[in-house]
Amino acid sequence: MAKRVIFHVASLRGGGAERVFVLMANELASRGHDVTLFTWNAEGPNAALRSPAVHLVDFGLPIRGEGYGKSATLKGLLQSARLFRSIDPHAVYSAPEFANLVVALALSLARSRARFFPSFHAAASLPSGSLGARMAIWLSSLVAARATEAITVSAGVGRDIIARGFPKSKVVVINNPLPPAAAPQAYPWQAELAAMGDGPVIATAGRLVPVKDHLTLLRAFALLRASRRARLVVFGEGPLAAELRAYAEESGVRADVLFAGYVNDPAACYAAADLFVLSSTSEGFGNVLVEAMAAGVPVVSTDAPHGPREILGDGRFGALVPVGDAAALAKAMAEMLDHPTSVAILKSRAADFEIERIGDQYEALL
Repeated sequence: MAKRVIFHVASLRGGGAERVFVLMANELASRGHDVTLFTWNAEGPNAALRSPAVHLVDFGLPIRGEGYGKSATLKGLLQSARLFRSIDPHAVYSAPEFANLVVALALSLARSRARFFPSFHAAASLPSGSLGARMAIWLSSLVAARATEAITVSAGVGRDIIARGFPKSKVVVINNPLPPAAAPQAYPWQAELAAMGDGPVIATAGRLVPVKDHLTLLRAFALLRASRRARLVVFGEGPLAAELRAYAEESGVRADVLFAGYVNDPAACYAAADLFVLSSTSEGFGNVLVEAMAAGVPVVSTDAPHGPREILGDGRFGALVPVGDAAALAKAMAEMLDHPTSVAILKSRAADFEIERIGDQYEALL
């Protein structure tokens, strides 16, 4: 039976949670549900992924830095409550943490009886300086009280929110989905990469922010580059871009490092790679690892809490190294280039995260 379903994210910028929700909105709409993607600001690369079958509600609130500010947040909360009264949904999914709090409050203000599924995508150890993020953690008991069930993207994130007081009976683990394959396209960075010469291509993807720890990756690459030819492509944008470029210059590897910016077509990134590396200090799941494996690209990851170890089966499907250890990362990169995990093993593991399987789990909650 078709349901009225709302997926809410605060914006459609280039984050993993935002991409997941657009994909899941598309998937449930394809199954005949009446799906609305609701955001306070629809600007961002993930907007292009929305299926025409998914209704879009955009409040158009201006983003200030990483948030909306106090007055806009209050305005958004009241508008959200009015929207819930108007649509009268059967179910509401939300992410990330501050959006979960806003939806819990808005559903209460609207006196809505909708089933509520807040989604948690980050490890509790993930640092944040924003007042909104800290408030979301402090007031998570409000989310727990209103939630029908909470979705956590890994078992480790589930343990985190249970330790924070979320009832274990309300926690369900649903991993993030593998995006559907896209038709290959040509991009300017591909010509730039070819112009850099030969050598295997090592790729990474993620926002250029401290938690992704690209600095350790650059240090590891400099160690690797001292003994063999290689090229590194960094996909992503963020506040640390200038600092990372400067370090690549200082360490003597700038000519072999391409900062390609944000790319909304992951398939093209993996098609160019001989090895994918994730260097995060904290990772609730690690979508990029699954995407790389699905493309048959071997992976090396830091053992960041919590997703990488779960995705890589304690190291069976890819190498795990200590967080922040450039020497260990360089060694693992060299070994994986010399003895890559077989394509068949990588693709078999990635199939566990196909969007149809994850869609079944989201739909079952309805």
